[in-house]
Amino acid sequence: MRVLTQGDAMVFVPADRRDTALVSPDAFAGVRDMAPARGPVESGTLKGEEASPSRIRSTMPAQRRILLVTDAAAVARPVSARRDEVKSAVLKRYFTEVDIKVRGRRVTVYERMPSR
Repeated sequence: MRVLTQGDAMVFVPADRRDTALVSPDAFAGVRDMAPARGPVESGTLKGEEASPSRIRSTMPAQRRILLVTDAAAVARPVSARRDEVKSAVLKRYFTEVDIKVRGRRVTVYERMPSR
């Protein structure tokens, strides 16, 4: 299975893992980041600013596939930011894990579960 496909969505947990896409932008070409509210230029920050937890919660379930970019298990810290908790909760409730790749960062592919 190819990890990234055109039109996939992605989220970063913690949000600081967005640096992965900054370092390797070509690897994420055609994949939509679900969480940003304002980009780096508009926000005056390196990585931009994320949307509210409620906006993240409302937009994620509509996706067919979401890629989660996070730390490898050996170095991952517990999720603590509310936005990151929401991302994890939505993935657990509406999606099923179908593929995982670890190479410095862990990229997990989730596909939408059939409607209940």
